[in-house]
Amino acid sequence: MLFPYRNDLRKTLIPYLTKLDEAFWFKTSDGYPNNLAWIISHIASSEDYWVNEIGLRKSCILHLHEDCSPKELLDSYIQIRNYTDDILHTLDQSELNALVEVPRFSDGWTPPSVPTFKWLFHHVYTHEAYHVGQISIIAHLNGFPKPLF
Repeated sequence: MLFPYRNDLRKTLIPYLTKLDEAFWFKTSDGYPNNLAWIISHIASSEDYWVNEIGLRKSCILHLHEDCSPKELLDSYIQIRNYTDDILHTLDQSELNALVEVPRFSDGWTPPSVPTFKWLFHHVYTHEAYHVGQISIIAHLNGFPKPLF
């Protein structure tokens, strides 16, 4: 199975977020500008963008905005991964090796290797891991319980 680790973080994170007091989702500190709501929205929206707009050349399926509730954010976070997993399971090796056209970004970022569908999925999963690490920092700085990773 390709990317067997892809949902490991979620096994801890989803139960943590489900039980987390809603007020903590929007709490910020002087030491860090983002909150948990922004992180979860960003992870879900980014996965939607990369899989749908970049990979499949389709419209995004999520409709997240600043006024989303924690439940809406968490539901979207779960929904997009279920969607992505369904796509991943339908692709064969030749499709995974197909090139993906990546846009030019204003900050000059370019993929560190040849952008294929396999690379795209890897990018989505490592991007999530990076931002999930920020959740512990946010929790620590704001004095609420951290996920037990």
